[in-house]
Amino acid sequence: MDYQELLRRHDHPTHWERPPGFDWQRAENQFAQFVESLSAALGTTLHSETGSYIQDASFHSEITLPLQNPLVAWIRFSNFGDMVTVSNDNPVPEGTLQVIQNLLAQHGYVYIPAEVLHTPYDGHAAGVGWIRSWWIRYFDWL
Repeated sequence: MDYQELLRRHDHPTHWERPPGFDWQRAENQFAQFVESLSAALGTTLHSETGSYIQDASFHSEITLPLQNPLVAWIRFSNFGDMVTVSNDNPVPEGTLQVIQNLLAQHGYVYIPAEVLHTPYDGHAAGVGWIRSWWIRYFDWL
């Protein structure tokens, strides 16, 4: 997959938080179904945030993925292009990551590796100083 092409395709020059016509209800319903599926697959109840818990951001929802206590990773769901990523601050076991990626595909999401998102932002608004990476553009608070 050409990740750079995908990131550029969904970039909007003036709408930072969400694209025009973004359907919150559809996004939250799709997210809720994914959380239920992932919780069942991992055999644990997962903490998630969506709706009013996520404001002024280019993503709409987040799952806290427990790793080896006290470590966690985050699964974030962008407002753009049904893109999802998993933070790479703490290593996610390969088997768990594979389960996540398979379920994302089944639920209509596009997985973007965090390493790709930490590359410099060079999209439609290059020169806007606070958007330094693709991670900030699609998966962070603005």
